[in-house]
Amino acid sequence: MKRILEKASLLALSTMLVSTFAVSPAIPQMIEHFAQQGIAAAQVENLITVTSFAIMVTLLANGLVVRFLSERNIIIAGLLLMAIGGALPMFLTAYPLILLARILLGLGIGLINARAINIIGNFFTGQERVQMMGLRGSAEVLGSAGLTLLVGWLTQFGWQPAFLVYLFALVILALFLLFVPKEELLARMEVKVEENAPKVKLDKTMWMMGIYLAFLAFFVINVNTFLTIRIPQIVLAKGIGTAQQASLILSLMQVMGIVAGTVFSSLVGRLKGWLLAVSYVVFGLAVVGIAFADNLWVLGLGGMVSGFFYSIILTIVFSQVTDRAPKALLNAVMTIVLMGCNIGGATSAILPTYLEKLNPTPTGAFGIYAIGCALISAGLIYKQLKK
Repeated sequence: MKRILEKASLLALSTMLVSTFAVSPAIPQMIEHFAQQGIAAAQVENLITVTSFAIMVTLLANGLVVRFLSERNIIIAGLLLMAIGGALPMFLTAYPLILLARILLGLGIGLINARAINIIGNFFTGQERVQMMGLRGSAEVLGSAGLTLLVGWLTQFGWQPAFLVYLFALVILALFLLFVPKEELLARMEVKVEENAPKVKLDKTMWMMGIYLAFLAFFVINVNTFLTIRIPQIVLAKGIGTAQQASLILSLMQVMGIVAGTVFSSLVGRLKGWLLAVSYVVFGLAVVGIAFADNLWVLGLGGMVSGFFYSIILTIVFSQVTDRAPKALLNAVMTIVLMGCNIGGATSAILPTYLEKLNPTPTGAFGIYAIGCALISAGLIYKQLKK
């Protein structure tokens, strides 16, 4: 039981990594409220996106932070910042103060981001690590879906109560302090200190690996976020369903992400090094299917398949970092990959507009994304055949 609670506590660290957009259902009420203060809708939306930029700043400052705080204290500080910064808008009405609170939330998430993934690599090895990396991906999706649903329920009481969901960070903190032994964490950190003694630095090989994995993560996140934005528009534009049915498809995409995490270790065992190439091939086919879907069933199937393999690809990327990077460089390489992840999400609404100008056909951005998937798949297959 003790081991199970320890695993659950480590997985819980990932449940709020993508909570930046959890309060999105409250945006319409917030726009209405701040309009009375003469604040434009775009500025209100900035309250959501500014958190992403704070996360990236913290990731870049990671090397500085570790000089002053231990890994354990960084995790504690991150969770406290998430709880305080996240929940403060419940008690604030002034726009500048809420903006500051959202920045604090981003700083907290940034401190936790890499560590929630790296800690799995530090605590587990072999098949158990593969299984835990898959479950970590499921925990991330489950946390995102759960918090968003809770926000949807809380908005009936107004926009401010919606921010109370961030107090869940205190629950995670309690689990971490109670069930993740300080001695065990310190023992694993001592190994890092020993390896750090010769001052191991990022060489060209590690840089190239980090950039390569960051690109794979950037692309799949950019495409998947684009799909979540466009699927509701496709449903309504083609007249094949309602907004509620589009919402159901998006929910099923998240459910498939949870399923992907639970079967990840099994897929790795069967396909081994081919899993990444196969996943990108099928993900690309799902993009094509969504682009040409003329009924709700095909669109729903495409969405579910893309959601499943999106999670598989990301889990492979993070697993490769923990498997291939030396412990002394784990945070540095993971930071590079997470920068790719954040840039992929941040540009998901902007990049497609330029892609549609490059491809002014009915397929638009879908066509270029499909070609991108095909090229990446070809490269991955070629790389695998060379082994």
